[in-house]
Amino acid sequence: MSDVLIRNYYAYFNNRRFNDAAELFSTDAVLEHPPFEGTRRGGSGYIQFAQMWVGAFPDGTLTIEHVEQRGDTICEVDLTATGTHSGDFDMGPFGVFKPTGVRATIRFRELLEIRIGQITYSSLTFDVHELIRQLTK
Repeated sequence: MSDVLIRNYYAYFNNRRFNDAAELFSTDAVLEHPPFEGTRRGGSGYIQFAQMWVGAFPDGTLTIEHVEQRGDTICEVDLTATGTHSGDFDMGPFGVFKPTGVRATIRFRELLEIRIGQITYSSLTFDVHELIRQLTK
């Protein structure tokens, strides 16, 4: 299992070391993060996605709850995300949410494919309706 890589990946996010996190991705990595528009690629795609989140939740952090190895190359990571909604948040087809000041907590699940020490695929899912519920209380 790529335990060190996974822990570094989320630590880099929490410490806003996005360039270091981007180095963990292969240049042709595929990032699928619905409901956000489009598929992103490689480290630059990761940086775009991370900057979008911290633009909306500047104090946002990710806590690893559980990591499960799924075969030779796939890891399933359960996370808790917390942050204060203090910037515009574009949720694609669900609209743009203006800052609310709400401290939100949401569970994420990320599937990571790791080959030869690099992330080649990322799929992040979460309960969109739960996040909207928290932001519109």
